[in-house]
Amino acid sequence: MSFIHIIGSLAMGFYLLLPFVVGKIDKLAPSVQEGTISAVQLLNRLAQFALILVLVSGIYMIFAWGPYSVAWIVVVLLLFLAISGIAGAMGKPLRLALEAIRNQQPITQYAGKMRMFSTLLAVFMILITFLMIYSDII
Repeated sequence: MSFIHIIGSLAMGFYLLLPFVVGKIDKLAPSVQEGTISAVQLLNRLAQFALILVLVSGIYMIFAWGPYSVAWIVVVLLLFLAISGIAGAMGKPLRLALEAIRNQQPITQYAGKMRMFSTLLAVFMILITFLMIYSDII
């Protein structure tokens, strides 16, 4: 089960690179914007499926492998819910940005939301990874 958990976590590692990908997306040519946003949209969907694998395998490991503190479990679940919620919420600006590009409109209003969501996802991924490695800290 640990292997599945690690594979799912690696798939979610896309969120660590996402701020760099969308950082200057509004400065690119429209055709490049469309390709980049389409790729980010696909990878976001795949990472959301990986979230399900990580949740199931994580719950199994919590009950099967031993004594984790209640505080650690609560903090990790809250971070996981935040990651899931932000990843889901990021789908709307991605979809709207693609529509705007196809209608030859600027995407600046959506680019800001994508940057904010991607930064939050990266920060929460770093925090949850830290807590996975140092589970005895809490």
